[in-house]
Amino acid sequence: MKICQILAGNEEGGLEKHFEELCNQISYHHQVHVIAHEKYKHRFTSSIIFHPFDLSKGRKNIFMLYKLFRTINRINPDIVHAHANKAVDMVASIRYFLHSSIKTIATLHSKKRKLSSFEKFNHVIGVSHEVLKGLKNPHKDVVYNGIQFQLLTKDPSYLLQFGVNKDEFSICAVGRLEAVKNFSILIHAIKNLDVKLLIVGEGSQKEKLLALVHSLSLENKVIFTGFRKDAQEIINNVNLCVISSDKEGFPYVMVEALLLRTPIVSTDVSDMKLILPSSYIVPINDLDHLTRTIQYVQQHYADALMNFEESFEFAQEHFTLNVMIDDTLKIYEKVIL
Repeated sequence: MKICQILAGNEEGGLEKHFEELCNQISYHHQVHVIAHEKYKHRFTSSIIFHPFDLSKGRKNIFMLYKLFRTINRINPDIVHAHANKAVDMVASIRYFLHSSIKTIATLHSKKRKLSSFEKFNHVIGVSHEVLKGLKNPHKDVVYNGIQFQLLTKDPSYLLQFGVNKDEFSICAVGRLEAVKNFSILIHAIKNLDVKLLIVGEGSQKEKLLALVHSLSLENKVIFTGFRKDAQEIINNVNLCVISSDKEGFPYVMVEALLLRTPIVSTDVSDMKLILPSSYIVPINDLDHLTRTIQYVQQHYADALMNFEESFEFAQEHFTLNVMIDDTLKIYEKVIL
């Protein structure tokens, strides 16, 4: 197969990680063309044919749409696979001008109110069941995000570099420091708990979160690590991972934590109800419930580990990169038949 993968953004996060790994792995089996921002070029294998596009001018820019149309028709792929809303909107705008043999696939990475562009594709992939709710397109499947994973050995001294002693109960929260992640409620939640919280990531809310920590006099409990390439090592060595988000498509931190056999407390986002034990899922923006659940895990940690055994096994079966690639390729084959 000849496959054209399209990403319209130029940010950093789970979407970009998914796109990079998907393209690279599929290129070992099929011919892959990538249309994306120049900044991503170095992340792809030499077998991938990269077409640098700055699609930041707007999804309705007629000159950009025309250039995109010309490029896709010149490639003449079997499949065009667009990722996330902006790329999907742009391909939806030009799809009737593409060669009639080209099949179109869209991946829905987060829950959206407006899904009209996704209705125009031959098939839609959702990263969770939750994001596909409300989509009228009957041709749709869930493919969970998977990662290249190697089990890590726990190191009792690893967190000492952040000032966390091995006898302290440690929590991590990983992600972009943006409002949707709602790290502020997590900071409030641990105010009266005997824990250490590591917040791993960078973003526009950092100064606001630092000010909140200062106002609550929690400088000895909350550590901002910044962006870390060793985030998996941190997740592996803390006692608990917390997802306090108001909205999530399918968080990679959940995948990493379960594969590393680290328990999770999460808000009721994405497919958490299908994956985690129900007593560890809390309502969105419910401070008291979040505090009580973290405290319960701390006080009944051995029980929490046992309660998560089924979720750990589920992750091993469904959240690896090989499973994600296999499931995606099966959809490609089904669409072009």
